Amino acid sequence: MPELPEVETVCLALSKILINSRVTNIEIFRKDLRWNIKDNLEIDLKQKFLKKPYRRGKYILIPTSNEHILLFHLGMSGTIKIISKKYYLSKHDHVKIDIETKENKFFSIIYNDPRRFGYIDFFSVSKIKNHFLLKKLGVEPLDSDFTINYLQKKIYNKSKCVKNFLMDQSIIAGIGNIYASEILYRANIHPLRTVDKLKKEHLKSIIDSTKFILKKSINVGGTSIRNHLQPDGKLGYFSQKLQVYGKNKHICNKCTNVITLINISSRSTFFCSNCQR
Repeated sequence: MPELPEVETVCLALSKILINSRVTNIEIFRKDLRWNIKDNLEIDLKQKFLKKPYRRGKYILIPTSNEHILLFHLGMSGTIKIISKKYYLSKHDHVKIDIETKENKFFSIIYNDPRRFGYIDFFSVSKIKNHFLLKKLGVEPLDSDFTINYLQKKIYNKSKCVKNFLMDQSIIAGIGNIYASEILYRANIHPLRTVDKLKKEHLKSIIDSTKFILKKSINVGGTSIRNHLQPDGKLGYFSQKLQVYGKNKHICNKCTNVITLINISSRSTFFCSNCQR
């Protein structure tokens, strides 16, 4: 599943063409994604002007000139392609949005999703706080609100393991399985350690490692594991720098121990039992 860096990468790419662009046409080839696309999307969005896209957790939000939000959720396998020339539809292309930029250039935004676990929605800005996908999201890990004090309040009287804690979207928005393993490896914290056993220094290490890993991944275009593509069609490059994820039985880069693979809540979890305590 695309995580925060992959979604941020898409937002950055879209920002280069979407700001003040006009939607000239919309074609929906398949409505039955994880939830059905609204029947009136084509009518409501056509001829509207788009503003700068931004990310909330794993969601792409594009404000429009009529005080609405166009939301993209990439789900498990969704990708967004930016096309500037004649395009022939590919398998699993579900939505095509044509735009004209303020420089009078023309692009197509293609949403492709083989597993159809993603979603596209269009709703009033006034409803954003109560939107069913957004209303329960926790703090953004790259924002200043992601602090030791915030984490201390969230771990109070809880005994869940730290990996599941990091992946809980109601606590921290945007972190998934890949980055949770990488963050805990850099922080030297065992993924099964319960959060009620974490001290202040551990929380600081988690915050520092989270910001470092996520920023580094954004800078190199996200993780190319499975089928994530950047909008220009290139694979992300952070997978080449992953330290533990997918490295079962490889030698740890910090010591001579081998990386271990276990399942936590049916998720593959990679760690070094020597470095992570």
